[in-house]
Amino acid sequence: MTTSTGHGHWHLHFWPKGRFGRWSVFSALAFLVGVLGLALAIASGEERGETLTDNWWLSGPALLGAAGAFSALVTGVVAMIHEHDRSIAVILSTLIGLLVASFVTGEIAVPH
Repeated sequence: MTTSTGHGHWHLHFWPKGRFGRWSVFSALAFLVGVLGLALAIASGEERGETLTDNWWLSGPALLGAAGAFSALVTGVVAMIHEHDRSIAVILSTLIGLLVASFVTGEIAVPH
């Protein structure tokens, strides 16, 4: 007689299987492209203006990165709950979105 504990068929995949999982990974890639574009714009000598829309070379990549991070968080959570997709890429993209969301809400909640 053999005894075993736990679930013997637990496979951890890197790439997501569901639609929302793929959206989460592509949204995290959009975040990375936005951050890279922002870094390149800053390195090229672009300077900020008084409002967000004064310099689109800086605000465009920043908005792409923010939208990508929040989208990665939302679609990652939906993929984990609705599609039961717990691949490594979905977990990483959800963590990126959670990190950015916690940073932004922390900055908004504390007045200077």
